[in-house]
Amino acid sequence: MPRRALPLLEPIAYDIRRAAQLVRQTESPGGGLAGLNRPERTPSPGSDVGGEIDEALAMFWYRDLLRAETDSPEVDPDWGIHVNADALVEWAAGIATAMERDGIANAPTLSLDLAFVFGFDHCFFHHCVDAQISLHMIRLHAAGQPMPDLRSTYRESSNRLHDSRVAPQWWFVIEEALANAHVARDPTRLGGLREAFLRYGILPQPLDGSRGPWSLWEQAAMDERAFNALSHMIWLQHLSGQIDPLGILPLIEHEVDEGGLDAAFNRVIDLIIEACEPQQQGEDGGQPYDWIEDLHGISRLHAFGGFSEGLFRRLDVPIWFHGGNGPDLIRRYDGQQGDWPYGTIERLYEHFRTDEVSSQWDDPFSSDDDDFELSP
Repeated sequence: MPRRALPLLEPIAYDIRRAAQLVRQTESPGGGLAGLNRPERTPSPGSDVGGEIDEALAMFWYRDLLRAETDSPEVDPDWGIHVNADALVEWAAGIATAMERDGIANAPTLSLDLAFVFGFDHCFFHHCVDAQISLHMIRLHAAGQPMPDLRSTYRESSNRLHDSRVAPQWWFVIEEALANAHVARDPTRLGGLREAFLRYGILPQPLDGSRGPWSLWEQAAMDERAFNALSHMIWLQHLSGQIDPLGILPLIEHEVDEGGLDAAFNRVIDLIIEACEPQQQGEDGGQPYDWIEDLHGISRLHAFGGFSEGLFRRLDVPIWFHGGNGPDLIRRYDGQQGDWPYGTIERLYEHFRTDEVSSQWDDPFSSDDDDFELSP
């Protein structure tokens, strides 16, 4: 039987509307979060051009909502999803070559859409995490407590691991695993394109050690318990300031010594799930203080929920295009001027799902989709 959960002392509502209202009401000398508007999508001259470590996302990066190292909430005017448009076009050209070998029509257009929609939704998950962590920081500030720089601290720890890429520590950048799982989950708007993402190297093959934490997506995409456990891990990483708050690194290092990197890589997610679940009396694993009872008496992990929604809808998150191809991509992926996202996703499904979709298949564009659907 699970260990006894601690009683929930005070119910906390995390309704997104209430959170958005809090943001609108919060002001600071630096401009606060009130009156956030979608800015122009062309960055200022001299803006930094970044990109994630994984090859499929090297042209995408997400910039956090709040400025770092401030005593009160201040919005970073350049927050949002950034895209190196020229690098994206070059990457898509390589995919188009592979598509043409497969006999796919309109390969240049489809390859660009496939690469962009994957990178966009991967980065939107980073927004989901950033938004909920930022709201927690704002709540602390509103309660008169010092505002911790949780997001910045986590990013610095992750960057150190990215720079070293030392296994198995590097695999603890769990947010990248969940961002890919978020795209590949089924049923979702993009879950049905998972095989296309895999075929053209956009989504890593599961447990491909050469692509580090980005390839730890499969179990989290297919198993709700895994997705929830990894969400709990991300919260604990931010709240504790530790990359291994559950203390499972020694177990993984032992696995490396006993069975090699492949066996250890395969155990990372399983160990996190085991550590986050209540255990039988006398067994190692989850601790009683990890669990609380909700208003219905159901035991839940004490972290502040999962990451299924951002503070803003997908099309309200600014997209910044860097490079000479930026204006063309703005026209192509602008919900106000074009058919993004519906036409884009429908074209992709038309080419990549025709042979797989039976007459009994659920419409991926119906209102029955979960929170991950790409709706305006």
